[in-house]
Amino acid sequence: MKLSQVLWKQHIGRQIRNNWYSQGKVTPFETNAEKILTQRGIPVIDAEIYLDNRPKNRFIVNKNDFLVPKPLPRDSSHPDYKEVPCLQYGDNTLLLEGIVQAQHLTKTVLFNDALPDSVEKSTEDVSDHTNELVQRLIKTSVMFDAHQELLPKIKDPLRPAWNFPRQMGITDLRKALNLNKKMLQLCDHLSGPEMVKNRSVVENGLLCYPFEREFELFEFTLTMDLMLLSKETLKPNMEVNEEVCKKIIVPDMHPLHPSIGFDENHFYDHKYLYPVISGNHQKHLHTIFVYHDPTKVKNKTELTVRENQTKARSLVKAFTAAACSACEQFGKDVKELPKPVTVQSVYSNGKDYYFSVYQLNTLNLDGLEGLKNYYWMSSKMSLYETGAFVDGVPTLEGYNPEVFKKILTFYKNK
Repeated sequence: MKLSQVLWKQHIGRQIRNNWYSQGKVTPFETNAEKILTQRGIPVIDAEIYLDNRPKNRFIVNKNDFLVPKPLPRDSSHPDYKEVPCLQYGDNTLLLEGIVQAQHLTKTVLFNDALPDSVEKSTEDVSDHTNELVQRLIKTSVMFDAHQELLPKIKDPLRPAWNFPRQMGITDLRKALNLNKKMLQLCDHLSGPEMVKNRSVVENGLLCYPFEREFELFEFTLTMDLMLLSKETLKPNMEVNEEVCKKIIVPDMHPLHPSIGFDENHFYDHKYLYPVISGNHQKHLHTIFVYHDPTKVKNKTELTVRENQTKARSLVKAFTAAACSACEQFGKDVKELPKPVTVQSVYSNGKDYYFSVYQLNTLNLDGLEGLKNYYWMSSKMSLYETGAFVDGVPTLEGYNPEVFKKILTFYKNK
């Protein structure tokens, strides 16, 4: 038996080498191109070799094996470098002082454990069949999803050095997003075509609201997991005038400063961002759905996240959504709004829900006097108590129908 070279089916390296070998022996022939061009008066010059003196290592390979430009050095030569620092608030940022700090920063009055009367009065009961559909949606989202990923590491505070075996399953983020999408789809079916044609949904909408407050630059850059857009704006829920604002006060943080805990950054663009084209007929923010990821949203001090800080994060998200919506309607430099801007918010971790309504009355955030913004927030509501496989049996216990009633009420609100 004769041993020969192994030829793979899709390997063309050998043919390429042979082609280079054969072409290397070809004798160049005279084309008379220079002679013809000279006769026609067209000058011909010899080719010059261009030497690139720029640094060769201008690209790097990222984690997805893509060749991307090498990042610029973070120094004063960077195009986004500014001498005046900017205090930035991002998706995973927490306010150290919680809800009080958020109120002080955004000049907001909090109506805790309550929703506006117009929302409470419009809440309607849903049928038993609808509740059965919601329970089916919960099961398909948290138990029957075939998508499996590596779950976060399990940590025991009493044994911090112990490594638990990693588990595969459905991530909490996927559970929450699938559940909220399916409940919105159910709201579409229950609301009828006349209302559905005025609604649309945007996923992972990026909002950025830069502003100046008491000679300090702030920038709130936040991602909304789901954004429900509407053709018309929501109506204000409370009267706005000087006399009403004098009776309600914004809590003061003295002696602490409201910017405590913020990161100073000298590299920023300070531009307003809104994820919807201005010419779109459904451009007004109606309701935002925000997911709370406990694996990413943490304190710098590694202390346990308090419920007070969770509420503050919901307030800042709602304020950013309302402020960007106001800039889209009245201009980027607006301070005194011609009319209030209202945005609804649903903040959850896939199981526990906070419902809130933010009414933006002013973007003049200096001081604590004058017009103030209003924020209503309900108490925590659990959609269910147990939703998992128990001894191999899919089990859903403690279903709370009030959660979907609130979502449907928010969806239908005008």
